Amino acid sequence: MYYKVKEFLTEATKAYLSSIDRTDIVVQQGTNNALNQKKISSKHNANISQDSMIESKTESKKDSNSSQEKINLIIALEHPKDKRHGHFATPLCFTLTKILRTNPKVLAQSLQDFFMQYDLDSNSTKPFKKMFSSIEALNGYLNLTLTHSFLTYMLEVALQSPKDFAKGECKNTKILLEYVSANPTGPLHIGHARGAIFGSVLQRIGKRLGYDIKGEYYVNDAGSQIDMLALSVYNSAAKILNLESLSGEVYKGEYIDSVAQDAIKHFGESFFRTADSQKTDILQKIGLYAKDMMLEVIKENLASLSIDFDYFVSEKELYTRFDDTMKTLEAHNALLHQDGAIWLQSTLKGDEKDRVLVRDNGMPTYMAGDIIYHKDKFDRDYNHYINIWGADHHGYIARIKASIDFLGFDSNNLEVLLAQMVSLLKDGQPYKMSKRAGNFILIQDVVNDIGADSLKFVFLSKSLDTHLEFDVQDLSKEDSSNPVFYINYANARIHTLLEKSSLSLEDINKTDLSTLLDSNDSLGQDSMQLILQSLGLFYVLNQSYEERALQKLCEYLKNLAKSFHTFYNAHRILQTQHEAGILKIFLLVSLSLTTGFNMLGIEIKTKM
Repeated sequence: MYYKVKEFLTEATKAYLSSIDRTDIVVQQGTNNALNQKKISSKHNANISQDSMIESKTESKKDSNSSQEKINLIIALEHPKDKRHGHFATPLCFTLTKILRTNPKVLAQSLQDFFMQYDLDSNSTKPFKKMFSSIEALNGYLNLTLTHSFLTYMLEVALQSPKDFAKGECKNTKILLEYVSANPTGPLHIGHARGAIFGSVLQRIGKRLGYDIKGEYYVNDAGSQIDMLALSVYNSAAKILNLESLSGEVYKGEYIDSVAQDAIKHFGESFFRTADSQKTDILQKIGLYAKDMMLEVIKENLASLSIDFDYFVSEKELYTRFDDTMKTLEAHNALLHQDGAIWLQSTLKGDEKDRVLVRDNGMPTYMAGDIIYHKDKFDRDYNHYINIWGADHHGYIARIKASIDFLGFDSNNLEVLLAQMVSLLKDGQPYKMSKRAGNFILIQDVVNDIGADSLKFVFLSKSLDTHLEFDVQDLSKEDSSNPVFYINYANARIHTLLEKSSLSLEDINKTDLSTLLDSNDSLGQDSMQLILQSLGLFYVLNQSYEERALQKLCEYLKNLAKSFHTFYNAHRILQTQHEAGILKIFLLVSLSLTTGFNMLGIEIKTKM
């Protein structure tokens, strides 16, 4: 609905400017698209909601086919804090006054009259006849109030095509989203969960909005961590078989013992009793076997959170392209050969110091593998790339971007999101570490404790770049302090009312809402607000995705559930004059809650 109003204002303003022969002013729809990585800041009028400003700017540009200077105008659309001022407001008059050099109040009155007529002319053949019941000039603002017929029309469209509700058109934009990418050396712990949940929901929302977005897991299966895994499993098996263990650092935890037992069954005891004192061949085979087992465990951990990847990319397999990647870097003067090592001259691209790619012993560093991987990604020709990393990788961004530029790509197409740490409590005390994983809290343990739905919601309830602390005990409460329960309860209440009603769904859907909405009592006004709020999901999805602020979807769902519960407690519903109309509005509320939960990977409850 927000975008319908924005579209009207854009087209109406174009028509107005044409009528006064100001074709040099180019009106654009405007977007807050995060692909452009633009931060938009503005001062908010006291009459305007703090989170409502989207974009407002003018920009001069010379037309190559004309000597006339073009002025780009992007219209802002806001939500008034005072509901008496309408459903939407625009400060368009202030922006245009500076360009047209005219009195803002006179211009506002002129725009008011023109827009009201344009509304009648452009919408007269549509079912709702006109979009606005009033467009009022007030202190230089234009306040817009939607007609009941337009709101009813939007509600009807939503209920008739629920699968298309809050769904965007194809953007023709290919995005590759890499997230989790944990080492396959053990089960996923809670530190991995935040990026995993955020990435999966970002991808799901992006797809609904029309982006072609693929999720990818980079498997770090080359290097010392796999050697350490192999040694860990071997030593555990050696202990079981009363063999001499090998020296070296090992992973600890019951899961290692479990893998060792499976390895003994898989390879047989004789395999471990080889005369080779170094056990080189054995360790190599064990490492590959254990890595594959751990990757399956990781996939099971992810599946418990309804997370599924389009691609798994192996670091080990990509290393076949090491020489080609180094040649490309060499050709672009990116490398420095010094003291027997090979360095990436990342300081030439703004990094704080150059980085070693190949050690003086000839062994590639971890970063070398990452550069090969990013070359592989950019070779696949997506429009945009998103990496979700842990906050401890902040210093890694500059060097990776430097390597991308050296490889001949545009590093501006890479966006890196950092997931801050998570602290778990239980009854006010630190959550107990898992014996199976040594000194980590396993995702699976927390899922078993509080459920996947609660874990997803709470992990998304705060901005990804802020520290998150929560007590799992709070998520077992059955009251408004538990958001998943509260939202589920709202939807379950709606379905209980539908079951108790003597009206059929067909009767409810055929109901005309005009009598209910035209009444000026609290019932009519509260019904109107429920419709408006429910129809706001598409805007919230766009805002959440474009700003990478998924907590806004969580807040929206909590607020919509609260509005419903307030309505439910304030008004009698069944066996009343407006029963069918209210239930029809509740169907829209349920559709918004259900669709929103679906975007979070949560299946909403209809009974509790």
